[in-house]
Amino acid sequence: MKELFHNRNYMLYWFSSAFTMAASNIVQFMLSLYVLDTTGSATLFATMLSITIFPRLLFSPIAGVFGDRFDRRNWMFFLGLCSGVTIALFGILHESGIILTIWIIYVLVILLETFETFYSSSSVGIIPLIVKKEEIGVATSFADIDEGIVGIIGPLLAATFYATIGVGVGLIMAGVISFLGSVLLLFMHTQDIKDGEENVKNTIWKDFLDGVNLVKKEPFLRKLVILAPLTNFFLTSAFNISLVFFLRNKLNVSDIVFGGYEAILSVMVLIAPFIAMKLLKKEDAANLLPPLIFGITIGFTVLATIVIFNYFQILGQLSTIIILCIASGIIVAIIEIMNIASSVMFKTLVSIKFLGRVISIVNLLATISIPLGQMIYGIMNDFYPIYWTLILSAGGFFLMYFLSASILKDIAKPKE
Repeated sequence: MKELFHNRNYMLYWFSSAFTMAASNIVQFMLSLYVLDTTGSATLFATMLSITIFPRLLFSPIAGVFGDRFDRRNWMFFLGLCSGVTIALFGILHESGIILTIWIIYVLVILLETFETFYSSSSVGIIPLIVKKEEIGVATSFADIDEGIVGIIGPLLAATFYATIGVGVGLIMAGVISFLGSVLLLFMHTQDIKDGEENVKNTIWKDFLDGVNLVKKEPFLRKLVILAPLTNFFLTSAFNISLVFFLRNKLNVSDIVFGGYEAILSVMVLIAPFIAMKLLKKEDAANLLPPLIFGITIGFTVLATIVIFNYFQILGQLSTIIILCIASGIIVAIIEIMNIASSVMFKTLVSIKFLGRVISIVNLLATISIPLGQMIYGIMNDFYPIYWTLILSAGGFFLMYFLSASILKDIAKPKE
């Protein structure tokens, strides 16, 4: 761990990532408040969140190719700069009298999500270039602490900006933060690995297919890639749809209680990387997947059970909320550790030349699974008791347990 703190390139990446994520969170939170305040429409609010899927579906296949083909640091700097300038420009337009209508906001969100799609595909390959191979696990875990810190501080800054200086100046401030994050990358040095001259002449589509063929060729990689969309389908849908619907519409909890629930989840996201660092020092990342997934299965079984008990009035509201917060927090911590372990596996088992393309395939499949899962869970919650969707998630992760166990066997097999 001390080596990472003394690694100038890694710390520059860490702070750059923190600034970039903070700017993104501030913009998302402020625009959410702005849309709800100006339109009062939950549908328009949901639409603003949903349209982010289109840039990811359109550009994910080629984003990884760009990340693998060009110098990752320079590409990330360029994208961060574009993002910061775009955010600030829309803030200046609003302050100059061009009011942010819903359609202008849609344009802003689509542009930012496009930059983010390309940025993330390059960012994932940076850590193996700036730390030793044996430090990748700890470096990845520590990098994920950014998410927990930003998840807590970002909304607070956004709410403060929105309430005191307004959405226009708030966007300008967020743009400056994003710009500073990109500037830090200029001081970072990496030994980047780019495709040779022959590969540069290939088409983008062929380069993407090279990544697809690599995934198809390696059994363990094929199964590992499938875990991401399955996780999004069974976990994201349960948390974003079923549990929110249960808390707000069935238990009718107050804004304060619901905010406390969200805060607990954010704190667990912050704690999880420290646990992951300890575990990854003792165990190989691949060995962690099966027990972690089994733990999530147990967690969803507990959630389904307490919701059933509440439905049949065996468990009171206060007890239900307390147990639900504890179980949800534990699941979030485990899933964060699982994500870190999966990320370490990709970074250590996949060639750096193909890493961006492989991650783009993962992101594409994961993106598709989110609206599909949310639609299915939403329909189920309208026609059946909520606990059925939680039982579905428990069953889904139970099947994923066997999938993760088979990944271990594939990795252990000697290559012919």
